[in-house]
This record gives sequence, C-alpha cells and structure tokens, in this order.
Amino acid sequence: MPTETGTPVPHNTAATQQSLPARGWMLDDFARGDVFFASPTTQWRSQASKGALSAMEPVSVSVVQSLFDEARQRGLTEPVLFGLVPFDTSKAASLTIPLAYERADVPYSNTATHSAASGQTAKPHILGRTPVPAPEAYGDMVRKALTLFAEGDLKKVVLSRAMDIELDQPPNYPQLLQDLLRRNAHGYTFALPIWGDGGTSLASGVMVGASPELLVRREGDRIFVNPLAGSIGRNSDPDTDAALKAGLARSEKDLREHAYVVNDIERILREYCDELDVPSGPSVIGTDTLWHLSTFITGQLRDPAVTALQLSCALHPTPAICGQPTDKAFEHIHHLEPFDREYFAGLVGWQRANGDGEWALTLRCAMHTEPTRLRVYAGAGTVAGSDPESEIAETATKMETFIRALG
Repeated sequence: MPTETGTPVPHNTAATQQSLPARGWMLDDFARGDVFFASPTTQWRSQASKGALSAMEPVSVSVVQSLFDEARQRGLTEPVLFGLVPFDTSKAASLTIPLAYERADVPYSNTATHSAASGQTAKPHILGRTPVPAPEAYGDMVRKALTLFAEGDLKKVVLSRAMDIELDQPPNYPQLLQDLLRRNAHGYTFALPIWGDGGTSLASGVMVGASPELLVRREGDRIFVNPLAGSIGRNSDPDTDAALKAGLARSEKDLREHAYVVNDIERILREYCDELDVPSGPSVIGTDTLWHLSTFITGQLRDPAVTALQLSCALHPTPAICGQPTDKAFEHIHHLEPFDREYFAGLVGWQRANGDGEWALTLRCAMHTEPTRLRVYAGAGTVAGSDPESEIAETATKMETFIRALG
C-alpha cells in the first residue's frame, strides 16, 4: 500500500515525496489540532498543528483560495485543505492546511491496528448522560412538524437532538477512532480540529465521528454523490434483520422521504453537469446498527473548474439533513430545535488545490471542547405519517453507535 507524504519545502526547491512501507491505521499519538480522515479506500493524517495554516470564517471561494495562496508562498507544493463547514454556512467554517501530511491506503483488514491504537488502556467510563432536549420534548418537536405538514407548509423536515456525555477521563482518540473504523468500515471516519476565533494556531476543540454518507467526491471532471435517506434499525437475528431490510426497500414513507432528497440533488446537479446518471430507485446498504436507502449518482462537470467544496456547498443543506422545501425546513429547524447544530449535519472532508476532494456529511459524530465532556448528535427525517416514538428510537440508535465506541 503506497503512502504519500506531503511536506513543507523551502522556496525555490522541489517537493520531496517518498513511498513508505504498508502500514495499519495512522492513529498513533493523536492530539488536539491533528487531522485524521478516512474514506472506504484512503486515509489522511497530519500531526503537529504548530504553524498550520488555518481559517475560522464562513466558507467561500476567496477564503479557500487565500489559504492555498498562502500555502504556495510558504513553499508547500502539494497542499491539502481539511475542513469542517457548519450546518448554517453563514457561520464560521474551520479550515486548515497542515504543514505536513501523510496519505495511505486503508488496511486490507479492518482489524489491522497501528501499535498505539490497539487499546492498551481501558475505555473511559460514562459518568452521566444529559439529553438535549429530553426525549419527550423531541417527540413534541416531531408532533409540531406533523402539524406543519397538515397545513401544507412542509413535505419533510429533519429534526435533531443531542446528548451531553460526561466521562471519567478524556477520550483516548486512537482507541475511539479504531472502534469507529471497525463499526463503519465503508464510511467516512474523521477527527478534525475546530480552531479558535480568527483561526488561531490553538485548536479549541475536535469534531469526531464516522459518517455513512458521502456528499461529493470529485476526480477531475467526474463527480460522485451518494445520498442516504430513510433508515431502520438492524437486528441481531439474521432472519429478522433480512425482513427489516426488505421492509425498508418497500416502505412508502421511507421511499417518499428518499425521493425528496434524490430529486432535489438531481435538480441542482443538472445545473453543473453535462452528463448525469441517476438510478431509477434506491438500493439498501447497512452499517453496524442501521439499514439505509441509498442512491449512488455519477456525473461529468460542465465546468471542470468547479471544485468539490463548491459543488458540496451548492448542494448543502440537502433534504437528507434539512428537509423539503429546503428553505422552509431550514427556517423551522431554527425555531423547533433548542440548540445550535454548529458542525453537526454540516460538511467534513478534504480538497487539493486543483479542486479534487471528498466531502461527507458530518453525521454519527460528537463535538469535544471540554476535557471530559462531549456532545453527541443525531437526527431523523420526519414526513407526513411519521411516528414521534419511532423518531425518538431512531435518533437514540444513531447516537448509540458513537456512544458505544466512546465508553
């Protein structure tokens, strides 16, 4: 498995690159300010955030370009930007270009570990859980949404809730990320810094998680989009689990929810693509805890200068994490939810200076800003016919994926 290493070099010299031996997960000595991002095929890692280029501003073409311009001025010949874009893109994104990074294939076996990630210490103990809001209050939010559907204002809204987790010690990131990778082998596992105000060199927190959902991958003028919408919990009994999968594939409520997402994404992509391949119906894919309806879309960009992040921002927020119509759902989310989503249900990923990159939705995740406290998030799509108790159960299942890995 080849490994690519990007390093800063003095002005007027060539970049140095080398091939390193095959290795496991690049998780050793993870510290606040470091970067880890893994797709189903590739992993990225940077260490030592000192001197990294960073910005804490609303995402824009000019902000991204200025970071790449500064990287070139510093002598970085192959810079890679990593970032977190919030659910509300009018708020500050956390963007960073590290001075050095490594890129490698993922291990052939998901049980492969790097020495420090093999779990020599016990997981933290969970001392307390505080729901935000309480489950019954979340159920009331769903009931309010059902009233809006009946009034004809909305077709779908995605409502989220959170859980504040108190630990007896700080999380062990190598261990936590290894556990998330094992639970979500085909997803997008990440731990990216949240910079202080103004993009200071000291990270104020970490966004960590294992998203099942790719928003955009760009390779030259080819783009790949994989929306998920409509899900159901899995069961340990194989026959029951198979029946749940089959039931999701023909669920009128879930197929309708999924169609809202795919139709909206297709409408936007046709503004950017000369060629677009959209399957006639979804397939069903699984994580360790959930079955999801999935549609894998491919296309060719009309303008190859459109970057992965630009296209992601054009699609964001999709009905998968907001609702339909998007503008009305976005407005109602701010009125119904009793907390700021911040980076939850935003974008997480990476991008090269040429615009190639990979951006996933920031799901199945937590924000870590205090030593022993994390906020875990989950959301569920609500449409006419949704059951508040089922939405409570779905969000609990989604949060439990992360909580089990944590402690």
